[in-house]
Amino acid sequence: MALTHSVISLNASTATLLNNDATVTNGVETRNTWQYGSISIQNTDNSIVVYVGASNVSSTSYGVALAAGASITLDSLSPSEKIYAIAASGTPKVATLMVTTA
Repeated sequence: MALTHSVISLNASTATLLNNDATVTNGVETRNTWQYGSISIQNTDNSIVVYVGASNVSSTSYGVALAAGASITLDSLSPSEKIYAIAASGTPKVATLMVTTA
């Protein structure tokens, strides 16, 4: 079992992958091999809404809207289930906490 966390900047024009299965160190990408996992996502902004969903997530087509300060946890994700987020406006950040199994 592995635990990773990060703070990710978003924007309002491009969806950002939140549960990337790769680690980049000194510009070198290493693919992690994990079977299932969970991710907690917290909108750390104090006013901007963040939309969470699939790769085509937008402010009008999304899985869930996270209000400022809100969070959500998604469990039992397989490596093929990618979670994306996009900002309603500006450049808010989300904090993520991933638990994965090898």
